[in-house]
Amino acid sequence: MNQLVSKIITLPDGRLLGYSEYGDLMGEPIFYFHGFPGSRFEAAPFDQIAQAGHYRLIGIDRPGMGLSTPEPNRTLLSWVDDIVCFANVLNIDTFSIIGHSGGTPFAAACAYQIPQRLKGVAIVSGMAPLDNLEANIGMPMSRRLVNGLIKTFPCLITPMLTMTQRMLKKPDGKMMQQMLKQLPTLDQAVFNDSDYRAKLISGTLEAFRQGKKGLAQEMKLLFKPWGFELEKITCPITVWHGSLDIQAPLSHAQIYANLISQVTLKILPDEGHHSILKNHIAEIMDCLVTTTNKQENE
Repeated sequence: MNQLVSKIITLPDGRLLGYSEYGDLMGEPIFYFHGFPGSRFEAAPFDQIAQAGHYRLIGIDRPGMGLSTPEPNRTLLSWVDDIVCFANVLNIDTFSIIGHSGGTPFAAACAYQIPQRLKGVAIVSGMAPLDNLEANIGMPMSRRLVNGLIKTFPCLITPMLTMTQRMLKKPDGKMMQQMLKQLPTLDQAVFNDSDYRAKLISGTLEAFRQGKKGLAQEMKLLFKPWGFELEKITCPITVWHGSLDIQAPLSHAQIYANLISQVTLKILPDEGHHSILKNHIAEIMDCLVTTTNKQENE
């Protein structure tokens, strides 16, 4: 497939929702919720794997990113309404979700609000609610300081996003090299794979297509209470987490595991925030379908 083919649907309120499809278009539908910042293209590196497994992997831009129209009054749960409309337009009755990093709160919102439409949810390198005090456990002091600054001075978000965009535009520059040095060795190896790295960077830069306003809005949203309780999620969820992840430490995976009743926790040793996807995406997709088949046969 052409991994850069983009499509758009129009939502009932006139907003546009951008997406790209990968893998087998007749296969089992899996919606891919990108990280932050990110776009529909984040799923592009998994096209051939999805094709081999007969999965219809659909990367979707969230409001204000990529091709999707900004939504000034958006919440985590309003994203669920968008996804329901999206699935209806594509005539997809039930589907699975993979949420990575900053996309996992939106995956959890779907699990909470529309369990009847979901076959399963995979939370990968998941970001837990930041108002949960346990979310700070294992988090590097530098990250905690940045989070504290964002909460106290949200005006700093746009300058931070500007720095991120500049770094991505110069992938061989000093800023990128300094960032990579802070990552676990396996995550550094992901970025040393030139083809995979190019896809990751282009997918992230696509998030800035409409500027930084939509990104800033989502960052503020992620630091607020989510508007629902993880304890009330009834949809089966599998939490995948690398033991070396420093961007979302293991405490975040444990929060999901402690609060959600139907949860399977998979801690993968010697995997990081990005390497877990690169090295285990086939297993993650297979697990979603295996769990679905098991439930249907019970």
